[in-house]
Amino acid sequence: MNLIDLEAFVSVVDRGSIVAAAAGLHLTQSAVTRRIQNLEDALGTPLLDRQTRPLQPTRAGQETYEFAKPVLNSVNDLKTGIMLGGEPSGDFRFGMSRALGDLAISAPIRCLRTDFPKVRIQAFAQWSGVLLERLANRALDCAVVLLPEENTPPASLMSECLGPEPYAIVAARAKRFSQPATFQELSSNAWVLNPNGCGARQQLEAAFLQRGLPFVSSVEAEGYELQLSLISEGVGLGLVMPQVFYSSALRGRIKLVKAKDFSPMQNIWLLHSRHIGRLAPAVRCVRDAVKQQLHRRGSTNS
Repeated sequence: MNLIDLEAFVSVVDRGSIVAAAAGLHLTQSAVTRRIQNLEDALGTPLLDRQTRPLQPTRAGQETYEFAKPVLNSVNDLKTGIMLGGEPSGDFRFGMSRALGDLAISAPIRCLRTDFPKVRIQAFAQWSGVLLERLANRALDCAVVLLPEENTPPASLMSECLGPEPYAIVAARAKRFSQPATFQELSSNAWVLNPNGCGARQQLEAAFLQRGLPFVSSVEAEGYELQLSLISEGVGLGLVMPQVFYSSALRGRIKLVKAKDFSPMQNIWLLHSRHIGRLAPAVRCVRDAVKQQLHRRGSTNS
């Protein structure tokens, strides 16, 4: 057993295939396969379930991965500390929930490029459920997700709550409602919302269900500017974070609507692997950039 065999195995588990691992390690597929076979021979047990796609570790493989990952991280940290003066390098894969706004991911990218020029950034704006799945599959190093207040992140991940974030109902400026609007009034309107899987949408649907009132989604669309454009044309009502409203070019054609006894809220969480190693400063960079954004938005909206 040696480090290069462990490295090949961990890369396959992280990337889900021998092809992707070979590309990442700059090796041939046969070389990666041979290294994994060497490791399996040394340990006397299969480490990968070769019938699954993407490849998944066996029970012994998962235990091996849990031992090997911090060992390899420690070796990489040593290289980083001695050869690069402690500066993070290599691939850093992170994601942010699209619910924060399509451009929210740009601030962490700018921070990473400035502070860690040797890091190769792979950034993804996706819904929180997708990001959680990618973290579980080790396809991301860290992610910023939104979860309902009553939910907590998986215990297998390191987590930090960055604070609560409210949602607001949005309507065309010409629409007329009581102040605050009742759910009876709101139920007579259709909605323009994110597809199923959005936590805020689930809270909205649950609120109508609890009151025994109809709920109609007229359009499901990804992308807040598209949603707000349809809302401004009177297609339906929407549900967005206040900062999405305030930063929109359509702000003059839409308005916020306060609803009686309805204040949807979700918590923003920073999640990352327990074996983040040399990339810990990059994770902190993402965290600080997001917290600065939230602070600026709070000051602007107050």
